[in-house]
Amino acid sequence: MSRENRNFTRTPVSMNIRLSESGDDMSIKFDISNLSEGGVFVKSSILWEPDQEFDLSFTLPGQDKEIKAKGKVVRSDDKYSIFLSQETDSSIPGMGIKFIEISEEDTALIKEFIESLKED
Repeated sequence: MSRENRNFTRTPVSMNIRLSESGDDMSIKFDISNLSEGGVFVKSSILWEPDQEFDLSFTLPGQDKEIKAKGKVVRSDDKYSIFLSQETDSSIPGMGIKFIEISEEDTALIKEFIESLKED
């Protein structure tokens, strides 16, 4: 997904996320490199195809409540780039995952968390 198509600004973060294919009891833990109200970028050399859907869960730093959502892969990037700065997620292999089902409460928690990072 190009930056022009994003509805929300992504914020660099470092935290864990669990992904499982819908209906599957097994989940895989990954690292998140950025977060927005609309989705996450998951660092991984294991890539799924665009439109693959997942159940996902993560806990924001400093929070106790686990955020649960359904997400869809909107971008898979398997290329390392030696020409881009480390701040850009384009240099990291992984997947852009858009939230397609998430509660208003969880969306509000994400928004508050991102706003708190801007204040620091």
